[in-house]
Amino acid sequence: MTNQTVSKAFNVLFTYPIWRIEIDAENRLIAVETRNPTDTLPYFNVISFEGDYVLQDFKAISKEWVLAGIQCQKLILKKISDTSPIDAGVQIIDCYQPQQHETWFNYIFLEMVGDGILLRPKMIAQGMQLFLDLKTMSIEGKKEEAFKPFDSQIVYPVIYNGQIPHFLTDFTIDDEIWLSALNDYFIWAFYEKNKDNHYQIRIVRSTKDRLIESVVAVTQLPLKFFNIYFLVNKQIFLLTDNKREFVSYLV
Repeated sequence: MTNQTVSKAFNVLFTYPIWRIEIDAENRLIAVETRNPTDTLPYFNVISFEGDYVLQDFKAISKEWVLAGIQCQKLILKKISDTSPIDAGVQIIDCYQPQQHETWFNYIFLEMVGDGILLRPKMIAQGMQLFLDLKTMSIEGKKEEAFKPFDSQIVYPVIYNGQIPHFLTDFTIDDEIWLSALNDYFIWAFYEKNKDNHYQIRIVRSTKDRLIESVVAVTQLPLKFFNIYFLVNKQIFLLTDNKREFVSYLV
């Protein structure tokens, strides 16, 4: 075990509440969709794994545009409608040169694949798929077996159902314990409730039988999150109580 500590990598406070997060692990970039509560207009941000802004508050064309993904240092947006989660409209934005962007209103976003996205022409109901190469920004036909799956490298912890280890028994654990295994050590996470009925998230690093370190990563949560955190390689990412702050720890 080389690094024996749990250390904060960053905390970033966005202008508006966070709606969606996508990861480009290969280029160590995080895309974050935020929305102005007043008019629900989306703003898109890109930060590095170190918490530095690459793109800040890029304003969407309209509120129907949502974050679809990030890959090849490109921000990928898709359009939805008031009555359907699918509508014709795809926009690709260069994260480092946002003035370089392209928009197609005659294609429907289908899914992310390796180095590109799958599209369908607006007038085709089903069956036909086209490949948008994010490196060349060209649209071409490809056989389905040629597509490589997109790997975001996001890992979610599992709920631990075994006997609570002795080194966790002194903590006031509220409900489930979440567990991730990393090489020769383990990352445990759980909620603790304080006297004013708010929650905090504690992160514990251990071997199989010994606690190495514990930190309180997030405090003053009025409610629990559906996912307590997600992990990319050896870095944990969490939301905080105000829904505008994004926090990360190296584990």
